[in-house]
Amino acid sequence: MSSITDKPISLKSEDLLKVEKYSLALSNFITRSDTPITVGLQGEWGTGKTSLMSLLLEDFNKKDIACSWVNTWEYSMFRDANETTPGVLRAMLEKLKKSCVDRGVWTLKDETQAKFKSAAKFLGGLANQIVANQTGIDVKGAAEGISGQEKAIAEIAEIKALISDIINDLINDPKNPIQKVVFFVDDLDRIPPGDAVEVLEALKNIFDIPKCVFILAIDYDVVVKGLESKFGPKTEENEREFRSFFDKIIQVPFSMPTGTYDIENFLVEKLKTIGVEISEDDKKLYTSAVRHTIGFNPRSLKRYLNSFSLINHLKEVESDEEAQQDDDFMLFAILGIQISYPKIFRLLSQKF
Repeated sequence: MSSITDKPISLKSEDLLKVEKYSLALSNFITRSDTPITVGLQGEWGTGKTSLMSLLLEDFNKKDIACSWVNTWEYSMFRDANETTPGVLRAMLEKLKKSCVDRGVWTLKDETQAKFKSAAKFLGGLANQIVANQTGIDVKGAAEGISGQEKAIAEIAEIKALISDIINDLINDPKNPIQKVVFFVDDLDRIPPGDAVEVLEALKNIFDIPKCVFILAIDYDVVVKGLESKFGPKTEENEREFRSFFDKIIQVPFSMPTGTYDIENFLVEKLKTIGVEISEDDKKLYTSAVRHTIGFNPRSLKRYLNSFSLINHLKEVESDEEAQQDDDFMLFAILGIQISYPKIFRLLSQKF
């Protein structure tokens, strides 16, 4: 093949980076954890958060755990800002039902089915301001302020109780083995920062329910941008406010372990995919070139390899007179310099 697709893995058999040990540790931790609890998979875009969540999903589907996977980006595209959060919240319930139906563990009776429809209808029509106005307010506490705010809090408390009933009915039904529910919320770093913060607030206020675990793919820098409207630009003086918001939402932060990825194995296999075989002795050379240029972000590495493949195809169409017998590794290393250090590359190209 001439290129590598930028597609997250979905099965352990595709795990070239050897991150299974982390997914296994997280899976065991989540299976035994008290609830409710929120796990934040933290890392910049392209570090493998979705792939790690896929490995967790594969494992949970073999256990007594029901899962719901929501890609927030799907509910942000081509929609007004005030439609994103309601769409995500409703999808969390709908995806839970679909997942359980597919596994044959959706055994809820008519009464609970009616609760489900009511909850989905409410969440689908939820105005963003109902959630946004509750920042930092405990829905269990007494409300102060205008009657509109009191009504909003009452509605949030009501829908929270309704969702809790649905989860409890599912778990307590002896006809299925479900003991816990895990909600995967992906791609929060791909939607507008303000929307990402709003989704986080909604999860805290509405879905903070016993027997539920939330796994969020998130980039702290995105949250910071979304909070600037509340706290102003981040400074040393107000950094604690930003961090406090983040810590309030996420009880278990997990930083993506990019520094421990098996990049050599990943690199060799992907090079083979685009028709480049490297010797055992050259593996460390190629890995070193990656380490000192683009680093170990899987998405960046895939782009690097696609550019390398394109250059090789350009070489193939050159005439014999124009073709140069470049060393593959030298070409690979120079490309890394061009991508990561364009000023140095320009100096090199002028010199030679």
